[in-house]
Amino acid sequence: MAENARPLGVTIIGILWILAGLLTALGAGLGGAALAVIGLGALGAMVGVVFVIIGLVFIALGIGCFKGWPWVWPVGVIFTIIGIVINLLSILSNTGAAIIGILIDIIILWYLFQPQVKAWFRVG
Repeated sequence: MAENARPLGVTIIGILWILAGLLTALGAGLGGAALAVIGLGALGAMVGVVFVIIGLVFIALGIGCFKGWPWVWPVGVIFTIIGIVINLLSILSNTGAAIIGILIDIIILWYLFQPQVKAWFRVG
């Protein structure tokens, strides 16, 4: 692999994070609209804004994977750990999806600590 070539796994993670960001932002809009329909418009707006911000962070993380931005690595690690915790908390209500989410996040977390990945993001 060339010295500054992006690892394939980083490309895959970037695509996954962009998709997660788009789905999160879309879900925010739909969830906010649903809450507004049942008379909780202000709550829907607040929840929607939070999820749009989370969606935008995921999109930025995905783009950063393609660009090799150094800040993407630590933020990606933090978001992946948060994902593991959320999936662990939801395992009782949604066992199959939660277990798959945990496995994917563990693989991503492990991969982010590989030397070629850390080199791509220019982190220790």
